[in-house]
Amino acid sequence: MFLALALAAACRDDAQHGAPQSGEMRIVSLSPSLTEVLLALGLRERIVGIDRFSRDLPGCEGIPQLGGLFAPDLERTLELGPTLVVGVRSESQGAFFAQLAARGIAVHELDTGGSLDDVIANYEKLGALVGRAAEGRALAQRVRGELAQVASSVAEGPRPSVALVVEREPLYVAAGGSFASALIEAAGGRNVFADLARAYPQVSLELLAERAPDVLIDSTQTERGPEAERAARAYWGRFAWVKRVELVPPGIATLPGAELARGAELLRARIHPELGS
Repeated sequence: MFLALALAAACRDDAQHGAPQSGEMRIVSLSPSLTEVLLALGLRERIVGIDRFSRDLPGCEGIPQLGGLFAPDLERTLELGPTLVVGVRSESQGAFFAQLAARGIAVHELDTGGSLDDVIANYEKLGALVGRAAEGRALAQRVRGELAQVASSVAEGPRPSVALVVEREPLYVAAGGSFASALIEAAGGRNVFADLARAYPQVSLELLAERAPDVLIDSTQTERGPEAERAARAYWGRFAWVKRVELVPPGIATLPGAELARGAELLRARIHPELGS
């Protein structure tokens, strides 16, 4: 799941096709991060369709699902009568967006990867696009403030080195080009892969061992419960160089949506368990 989201998020920015139609706005969101922002902007009643990764977001119950990020259902999308479709640019979705634009449907593609500033800037971009510019600015201000509070809470303490694993086999990690790296820093850690320019590069197990993080945070567990946790800890327990393993749910610190502070708080709880949750 993560790689599908990351590949989409790594795509470039701001292609817009078609012209917005008048009347009531009917939005289709084909990105969970954008769906989360739309919900935070108070647009739940305007969302008529979502991708399947958005379906588990609180507030998305009952919204029609249109399939995966890279293979949405065109016929079903058209049946929903959207006036605006938002998503992230990808080669596999190019033909889909072109067909929507040819039918006069406004299509807007945002870059949901990149730095923390880039992610927060999307709040204002999306807010302006849907006629909620003030709400977009307010959301950006609120999230910046929340992140500043998290960072302030660990400013005087130690900063353990951290590796955030987003895929095990092959091994992918959050690196310096990702907003997740900034969340690690806000949470009182030092990302051992901050020097790598890409957002979520594939690295070797040998390089991870060489970087020897004080805390290895595994965000790959899609299953919940004690057995899944034991399996994850056993996976990393095979390696003598692993000092401490912590687990977080997939996406909690890697979804570039409106709940960045929640991700930073969870990372802080894992990096600094002595502070409590």
